Amino acid sequence: MSLIIYTNRKDIPSDVRYIHSNDTFFNSVSLKNSATTEKILKDIDKAQYNSPITFIGRDMQLGALNKNNLSTGCKTLLNIISNPDKCFNIIECGKNVLRLLPLITTGHILWEYPVLHLIGTSECDIIIDNKHFIDFKQFLSYVMDNH
Repeated sequence: MSLIIYTNRKDIPSDVRYIHSNDTFFNSVSLKNSATTEKILKDIDKAQYNSPITFIGRDMQLGALNKNNLSTGCKTLLNIISNPDKCFNIIECGKNVLRLLPLITTGHILWEYPVLHLIGTSECDIIIDNKHFIDFKQFLSYVMDNH
């Protein structure tokens, strides 16, 4: 499965549950001790995995913090990874979060205003408008020309 991007809510299939509030939904998600989770935590919130419900933040003197203290962008990517059968709205995600989308190779997102710049690798696995992209530069070119 690929990361499937919808640019209009009406295009989300009826069998895919749409999640608008990433913060609220994140209450049911456990952190996973994986390379992808570690990269997301580190790159977005300067944090590191500690347990399924805690992380160590920028200030190590504070000790382990509850996962609900992560930023909305971080929670959104972790929601997508943990629940690839659901569609998450990424409207609240900043460019620091959006540049990590190529890490996600399965799931569904609603991205009504796709604008992004490539930073790092150009490998991806993204479907938008029933077109499959494995090169992020080609994906960006398509989005800029068609949306």
